[in-house]
Amino acid sequence: ALLSVCTDMSANASASASEQQQHPPRRRQRFSGGGPNADGEMVSTRRSECVQVALVVRPLLPHEPRGSECLHQPQPEKPEVVLDCAPFPFAFDHVGGPEGGISSVYDACVAPTLLPNVLRGCNATVLAYGQTGSGKTHTMGSGAGARRVPGLIQMSVEQIFERLPPGAAARASFVQIYEDAVHDLLAPAAADGELPRLHLKRDGAGWGLPAARRELVESAADVTALLARGAAARATSSTRLNEHS
Repeated sequence: ALLSVCTDMSANASASASEQQQHPPRRRQRFSGGGPNADGEMVSTRRSECVQVALVVRPLLPHEPRGSECLHQPQPEKPEVVLDCAPFPFAFDHVGGPEGGISSVYDACVAPTLLPNVLRGCNATVLAYGQTGSGKTHTMGSGAGARRVPGLIQMSVEQIFERLPPGAAARASFVQIYEDAVHDLLAPAAADGELPRLHLKRDGAGWGLPAARRELVESAADVTALLARGAAARATSSTRLNEHS
């Protein structure tokens, strides 16, 4: 699964598909602005921090034959991978292997800058993209059921709740974008199973989903419960959506 990690210092989401195309992995930029905060963490002082691109290599699935790997990282200290079908390497800001890849990406790309900036009131985005079965849901931790390995969402919210100041409140939403429609996964479905459809609206801070259901969460366990509920709603509606995919 590929991950784009972006912090928007203007408190307005800015990780767009066009921006990712303008900054492909091989032309990556490095953190070059800001300095340590009171806790010694690097925090950007630029208006918009660069997008980092990381690669998480998932383990083989049970039905996939051993020895069928076609992707290799010749030098573990370099964030580059080589495909058997390509004569040149692909470079990223970070590469996480099958063992411990999620936590290594979290430590390298999320914890150092995104979380401190979120706690300062800025928006941050972690976007996973890749073909079906590449490990997006596994990497993010947005699937239903118990997990043996925590995803980026679980790791992030654990730290957020540990570092929130006393008296602070947190709310969570869970939406699905499918083709040109946005659906609320936390709101009750209609009698025919259709999920409530949301509409993008623009205000002074930018584009948002003001009608999305936002539920109060007081712990990482509350967020995990919401993820399980939303994943169940997504699974229930998947049959109807797949008829038109």
